[in-house]
Amino acid sequence: MTKHDSARPGSPWLMRPVPRPGARLTLYCLPHAGGGASSYRGWPHGLPEWVEVVAVQLPGRENRIRERSAIDLDTLAEAVAADHRGAPYALFGHSNGALLAFELAHLLAGSGPGPAYLGVSGSPHPALAAPRHEVSRFTDEALLDWMVEQGGVSEQLLAQPDLLELALPAVRADLAWLEAYRHRPRTPLSCPLSAFAGETDGRVPGDELTAWSAETTAGFAVRRYPGGHFYLIEGLPALLGDLAEDLSGLRL
Repeated sequence: MTKHDSARPGSPWLMRPVPRPGARLTLYCLPHAGGGASSYRGWPHGLPEWVEVVAVQLPGRENRIRERSAIDLDTLAEAVAADHRGAPYALFGHSNGALLAFELAHLLAGSGPGPAYLGVSGSPHPALAAPRHEVSRFTDEALLDWMVEQGGVSEQLLAQPDLLELALPAVRADLAWLEAYRHRPRTPLSCPLSAFAGETDGRVPGDELTAWSAETTAGFAVRRYPGGHFYLIEGLPALLGDLAEDLSGLRL
């Protein structure tokens, strides 16, 4: 994160790349497996001024690198609820973060005001999300090969083995959570839901993306972009343009 990033006191879970205290809507963004809040560093510049981006920082990565890598959705839900304080908010997650955002939406809606919008990216419907192999149990070398295959490892990171070694525990923790994940059918969410994916992402064929429509009683949209699982790296302007359009249509 840059020196301008900040979290509200007592909220190590939440980082604000560009604080916008007068925003009408807060967009909480959850990262892919092993990812950190810096994944969303550039997002505020592609979204309207009335949207404040808050990136979720899970333990065991970036400024929380010394903490044990783990996913605690109950504690995260408490942090988000304390942060939005009943004001309108939305959730977005990519890959593993999409499932986290989905589960977080249900937790928050069950104990207070639910999100005004949910965006899920690079993930099949929750009932189809469990991986075929226990990737979290791979050797370091095999796990790294798998990460490179997914397209989410930059050449700069590959050139820094010490940093890669630090990142692997977070990747394993996130993948272990995903491998243990089991979808529980529940009452659909009452907010609009949009599902995003790369056109060549083999994890998310068309029918598995449209299956998300069963998880909302409000509007539903599917959008695909050139690229694979990490389409949003090169295609970020297009994604943020569509996301801004979705958020602009909300009744806040």
